[in-house]
Amino acid sequence: MTVIQGLLEGIIDGVWILVLPLLGMGGIVATLWLWLKRRDQTVKLPIDRDALLRLPGYGLQQQISDRQMDVIGYLLLAVLITTAPFAGVGAKALLARETPPYFILLAILLCLLSCCLRAWKNLQQLNRYRLGYVAELATAAELLRLQGMGYQVFHDIQADGFNIDHLVVGANGVFAIETKGRHKWLRDARQRGKNHEIVFRDGRLQFPSWYETEPLSQAERQACWVHQWLSKAVGSAIPVTPVLVFPGWYIKLQSRPPFPVISHKQLVTTLPRLGSLLFSQAQINALSYQIAQRCVQGSP
Repeated sequence: MTVIQGLLEGIIDGVWILVLPLLGMGGIVATLWLWLKRRDQTVKLPIDRDALLRLPGYGLQQQISDRQMDVIGYLLLAVLITTAPFAGVGAKALLARETPPYFILLAILLCLLSCCLRAWKNLQQLNRYRLGYVAELATAAELLRLQGMGYQVFHDIQADGFNIDHLVVGANGVFAIETKGRHKWLRDARQRGKNHEIVFRDGRLQFPSWYETEPLSQAERQACWVHQWLSKAVGSAIPVTPVLVFPGWYIKLQSRPPFPVISHKQLVTTLPRLGSLLFSQAQINALSYQIAQRCVQGSP
């Protein structure tokens, strides 16, 4: 009987040691699972990221991300191994008191709830970053085709407190390209029969179930900033054309936009047809030199 009792106590102690430290992680994992399930039931990326052209360093970037996750996993495992026995013993001692430690349990519960809520908010932010990143990759992949046509292409140009997604310099002008990623909502496909079309009409962008005007204003502001900066840098007026790109969407124009509003697949056919011959090769080189200085990592 003593042996059986000892085995049972050992099993109970083992459960305390293993389960209690995992409760906090379990809360975050449950939050992640619920968030991913909700995301997959409501939205999808506008483009298939696996179908995008690979950019330089793509394979290495994937390996770096994998190794970073491995290091984080080993760190969490090391913390769990070293703290689990003490956590189990401490929890068992607290719960063995005549008066349960209600205040401590409440504090733990509130802290865990706060962590789950913060994790949920961070997951939402990560989802927006993921959408924007995939959208910019899609645009960048299409702009590679323009380089074969003699254009100079730059990405992520640092401005005054913001960034320009892409700048393209060619004989027919300078183009400030603003890329916007927008999810396609599955409810729009169910309720309206389509969730892939943006209609431009009367100065606004009509999505399947909402409309926007700010991307148009943002693209104009950024092109104006590039115009002022480059004109000052090279000592002559440099016209800059804004271009607004929505990767993965079909753009339907019901009125004339003030500048191109297109899908990423239209870049190669649209940009060469804009403007007329403006710059010599020497001017293109001078403009490209100024832009390249802004593209250096660590530049203000």
